[in-house]
Amino acid sequence: MKIDVNKTEDGTDMERAWAREANPIIQETIRVAIQRLTRSGRAGVTKKHILKVLFLARENLPDNNHIKHHLAYYWYREGPYSEVVYANLDQMIDSGLVKVHKTDKSETYKIVSELTMRPVASGADLDAARREIGLVASDNPSVHDAVRHTYEMAPFKWYITYNLEFKPQFEVYCKNVLTSREGVHTDHDILERLDDSVLDYPTIPEFMEHRMVFMDFAKMANAFLRRNSHHTSKNIVEWLPVLCADIWDAFASGVRVHHHDPQYDSHLGKWREMYDKVLDKLEYKINKCMEQFGDVSVNELDLDPEIEDMILHPGNHVFIPLSLDVVKDR
Repeated sequence: MKIDVNKTEDGTDMERAWAREANPIIQETIRVAIQRLTRSGRAGVTKKHILKVLFLARENLPDNNHIKHHLAYYWYREGPYSEVVYANLDQMIDSGLVKVHKTDKSETYKIVSELTMRPVASGADLDAARREIGLVASDNPSVHDAVRHTYEMAPFKWYITYNLEFKPQFEVYCKNVLTSREGVHTDHDILERLDDSVLDYPTIPEFMEHRMVFMDFAKMANAFLRRNSHHTSKNIVEWLPVLCADIWDAFASGVRVHHHDPQYDSHLGKWREMYDKVLDKLEYKINKCMEQFGDVSVNELDLDPEIEDMILHPGNHVFIPLSLDVVKDR
């Protein structure tokens, strides 16, 4: 779906004109990314793939390369996001430089070779950016590779342990429970991913309130996964994956407030307000679910004592002086 270049990812009005003005340098980086990614004969590439390749290339450029500062990003739900890249891609579509191919399941893009773009002044910085984009495109032929590699550069490991590893597995498990009459045996790998999510949660004070909400969810998820699934009501099984997704969305809203390029500073007030609203709504939904869920205790003996204490008493662990990575590796 084509985005409105006057809107952000959340649909709010953009306050900075730079984000919707045509930028020949950004459009040149987009052109290079699409051409390199389709060089092997691929019909087209997704927006996500383009966005991630440009981010990885940007991160590899030295700080004194001025091309790097044109590609403004912030961290959000699906990793690094750029309104300026999306807006310029849409402008390239409108001008006929990029062709869109839509199916029921995807939307891909390719350069229209018959048309020429406005010439961009060459130079050492732009040449270096072109080379880096080409290298990154070669190293990330699939969007899954690109996403994984960008997540490895995320400000928090939670992007991997929760959003890439636990959340998808948990959602599939809940779906299987809903479609099975006999109950579903819990894959121990999901429990390990939940444990990792508890241990890898950031301990910085800015996320303390969200952390407490997540720990309430973790109590329910832990009990649900360790019990016979068919003993859990259908309403609860339907609620849990929704809450799992909502927890991530709220977390990403908070990350965006603290991890964005200076070009997005004008959004900060709205982002903080949105984060507070999302968190309040999430806390209400978690409390309602816990009321219906009831007892969260389990009889299993294999729950690591450290994990159990962090889940049941998160307040004792909010300001751990050591990073959770150190704790986890003990």
